[in-house]
Amino acid sequence: MTSNVDRRRSRLLVRAKHLFRPARRFLLPVWHRVQPLVEPSTAWQPSTPPPGAMAGPIRPITKADFDAVAGAYPYYRARGRYLSVAARVAGELIAIDGASSALELGPFLRPVVVGADVIDLRADERLVLEPPARLFVHDVTQVPWPFDDGQYDLFVALQVFEHLGTSQNAAFREVARVARRAIVSLPIDWEMDDPRNCHHMISNEQALSWFLPWRPTRVEVGNPGSRTRLIYVFEDLSAPPADTGRQASDAPAASTARA
Repeated sequence: MTSNVDRRRSRLLVRAKHLFRPARRFLLPVWHRVQPLVEPSTAWQPSTPPPGAMAGPIRPITKADFDAVAGAYPYYRARGRYLSVAARVAGELIAIDGASSALELGPFLRPVVVGADVIDLRADERLVLEPPARLFVHDVTQVPWPFDDGQYDLFVALQVFEHLGTSQNAAFREVARVARRAIVSLPIDWEMDDPRNCHHMISNEQALSWFLPWRPTRVEVGNPGSRTRLIYVFEDLSAPPADTGRQASDAPAASTARA
């Protein structure tokens, strides 16, 4: 029932976008400020980092970090919930054995892991990097990536893999080559007004197929509702699973307990 309600709400939003598109330029800044108030699911979710998550050369962003960027760029405010979930998960993975290096693909404005290197298709002068983090300009659909095997402890890609055309699986194989653990978030079952939009109706099964033969050890809900974002967590990419005959649908169900 909830899913049907969410889909109806999504269709209404699509119609509203069509109706108000001529005034989009003027209404969008207002919507970005109001959205967190009318959609509580977009708000930052507080959590306590585990011991060891904040003491090393890399750490997850905090609410203060998030607020600093959101204050300058109101569009960022609506990213609070899923970024807070991703930050919490990153802290958990960093704390496992004191991870000291991370690579993030295409972060918007700043990486969710402070101190992470960034790889992106082009440089953005607004990107906030804290030394000694580096920016690598590279098209990740072109493999191999310019990194050594196992160079990073953690890889992060939030709302980026859907933009890789048909190269998701090749890209994830590079993730597994260069990193020991990974966090990837994707938009799931979004009904867009243009079916050609890369966000349109990506199913959980399709997303999981992009990672094969690896399977996430857990799946967290970054955002619920009609704009669901799922966060796929890979705690050990040291080797592909031995049982490659299992299907993508055999992966763990999304956890909502702490979403």
